[in-house]
Amino acid sequence: MQSTHSLIFTRGRGRRNGRLLAGVMLLWTTAASAAIDYDLPQDEPSRWSGYVGGGYSRNSYSSDSHHAYEAFYLNARLGYRTDFGQFRLTVGGEQETLHGQESTFYDPIVEYRTRKYRVNDQWSTKGSIGVVLPGNHYTKLDNLEYSFRVAGYLYWNPGDEWFFYVSPRYKYNDYKYKTSGRRVLTEHQYDVVVDALWQFTPDWYLDVTGQYIWSENYYGRQLGDRFYFAQELGWQAKPNLILAIGHNNSGRFYNPEIGQSKGFEFYDKRSSTFFLSVTQYF
Repeated sequence: MQSTHSLIFTRGRGRRNGRLLAGVMLLWTTAASAAIDYDLPQDEPSRWSGYVGGGYSRNSYSSDSHHAYEAFYLNARLGYRTDFGQFRLTVGGEQETLHGQESTFYDPIVEYRTRKYRVNDQWSTKGSIGVVLPGNHYTKLDNLEYSFRVAGYLYWNPGDEWFFYVSPRYKYNDYKYKTSGRRVLTEHQYDVVVDALWQFTPDWYLDVTGQYIWSENYYGRQLGDRFYFAQELGWQAKPNLILAIGHNNSGRFYNPEIGQSKGFEFYDKRSSTFFLSVTQYF
């Protein structure tokens, strides 16, 4: 398996006043795209919003290799904006096409986000709380009851072409049992996401994302850290229709079982995945 099983990175844009604005959230862990998370303006005329998207993901191993990964995926989000924030429901799933041709749903996510607080013309912030429900095959095998997450977002917009944010988060996993087979399950997870978006023409953007994760199991033992790194090139083909191509990679700097790992590489055949996606917003 090359991808994770919860919707983590989705992408999106919507045109307003001649500019391309991102309007999708980053979720819980890494999937097949970058972590674009710049909200549409609060004065959108409709309280309802969302998207429907799909894509294709593949690593560079030959099809007959045991490590080969290829899948088609679908995801969707429905959001409702109130005077004090927004409620969001995100669902999805994927179908692998090689070897066992496994299919799975992603864990559905229910989230509330506060209204954005503007510090000044360049800086703004907001918060969120959310619940992840068991929907994925492996999550159900581990007997997850639910996961609870809190997150903060700090945005920096130094100009019309550049957008940045940093997002610290904490997630608590509530499993029915503390172990699954010989594994002690993860109870606490901490991570930080950093994202940079360059809108170099009115219809084109380049987004780069990094995510660093560390966690503890139910016995209080620190688990190996993990990082994700993703790049995405996107094009607004029509109003509210985004086509994108990209690459993501993952790895770790330290594993308590084996000590220091080799660290970061931009491309690693064992973990790099390439993707194509199309997303329609409404």
